[in-house]
Amino acid sequence: MEAPLDRAPAGALAPWSGLNCSVLFCDVAGFGDPSRDDEDRQVVRDVTYGILLSALAASDVPPADTYREDRGDGALVIVSPAVPTASLIDPLAGHLAVALRRHNHRASAAVRVQLRAALHVGPVTPDAEGLNGQVIIQTARLMEAPVLKTALAETGADLGFIVSSFVYDAYVAHLHGPIDPRAFERVTLTVKETTTEAWMYLAGTANRPAAPAPRSPDPDGPQGTTVFSGDVQVRGDLVLGNKITHNR
Repeated sequence: MEAPLDRAPAGALAPWSGLNCSVLFCDVAGFGDPSRDDEDRQVVRDVTYGILLSALAASDVPPADTYREDRGDGALVIVSPAVPTASLIDPLAGHLAVALRRHNHRASAAVRVQLRAALHVGPVTPDAEGLNGQVIIQTARLMEAPVLKTALAETGADLGFIVSSFVYDAYVAHLHGPIDPRAFERVTLTVKETTTEAWMYLAGTANRPAAPAPRSPDPDGPQGTTVFSGDVQVRGDLVLGNKITHNR
């Protein structure tokens, strides 16, 4: 397992001061849940930081081009303007999703990791105590979006990734890799004094509850519902696939 993200000296940011940096906030959903004890939380921290560091490395983000702060239940990562912001979406989000799925597939509920991640771009300035910049506040607001928290709770997704409208328009909309821009959902959020629009992407939603089958609006019409599983093939009026018919 990789070592936790240690806080780098704020002075390391000096060459980037005032430049547009990528700001990535990560947070473990339900980290302080009382069903977890201190040992569980340590496991969750180790897993989360190991996954994050590995994903950054696999996305060709050099450690020398990052400033990192541990936030207890997550991390703040500032990435140099020299690193393309697009790489923090694809392939980073994909690497995070795969690693989380692998861990959660064999993890008990107490050490399962649901990760929220938020990405924005803007100028960051170091000071004697750490960092300053409106972009950091805005990214934190994205990560705390109620719509993101609700989506994770309702779908059981491994990863909830949310980006600012600027990041979507400038980078996500132009992706041509494994992550489809159409998989992002436009959302409106209000957190404290901030109301803004953003784009949300969920990965690892295998535990999402199935929606109830709609009833026929015609009382004299069909009173059963046919559910297909696996691959479905349509050939003219013929539909092929595994099916289960529920009668009312």
